[in-house]
Amino acid sequence: MIVKVEGFVANTTDCGESDKMLTLITRRYGKLSVYARGSRKLTSKFMTASLKFSYGDYVITKTEKSCILNEASTKMTFFGLQRDVESLALADYIAEVTADVIMPEEPEDQILELALNSIYLLSQQKKPPKTVKTAFETRLMSYLGLFPHLDCCQKCGKNEDGTYYLDIMDGTVTCSKCAEKSAAEAPVPQEEGRAYIVAVLSKEAKDFMKRTAECEKTKIFANPPDTILRQICAASEKYLVNQLEKNYKTLDFYKEIAD
Repeated sequence: MIVKVEGFVANTTDCGESDKMLTLITRRYGKLSVYARGSRKLTSKFMTASLKFSYGDYVITKTEKSCILNEASTKMTFFGLQRDVESLALADYIAEVTADVIMPEEPEDQILELALNSIYLLSQQKKPPKTVKTAFETRLMSYLGLFPHLDCCQKCGKNEDGTYYLDIMDGTVTCSKCAEKSAAEAPVPQEEGRAYIVAVLSKEAKDFMKRTAECEKTKIFANPPDTILRQICAASEKYLVNQLEKNYKTLDFYKEIAD
């Protein structure tokens, strides 16, 4: 059948002498692998629309076994990413994660919108890369139903000022008082085969992270103070990667560039 979809090119793979396979993220059909015949030719009508990060309308012949591109018109290309290598590297990471979490044939709007807004802000240099990265990871965890329980200490139930330890494995936080008490009472016991990875968060960082996960869409990319941003940046990255159980080469490269 012939279908028309709005889509975002999250990745491309060269095929043959002049063709491409596009990883297209769509609102209606989720992730699609779309064959773009001749799209690498300079004279191809698909050339711009088949570039990585392009967003537009795509007319596709869709069957159970394949998708073939028939027509395409570009709405946005995010060429501004080429001005800054850090922004480009971060956009690569965002695109890879987006393609990883969106499934074929499953309609998706929220995550696609989050990715597009993140890459737009990077392209236009409207927000610092670390702010965009942290907001993307934090909000994505919420959309996926993976967000940690940050309301209060999981041991005493209090939400007082101080330091909290986010357990990356089980998604709970423990206040410093309870952590010290537990260490004194049982300094050694750990479940065999279970890794204990923690991220340190102040109450302000913990609460800001929770607000980002729950706030209106217009407030997702709010700028926190640098001290809070550094804490959330480390926590959101560790937690997301652990929950998705995957190492991202694009993230490794971004961190090399950013550092």
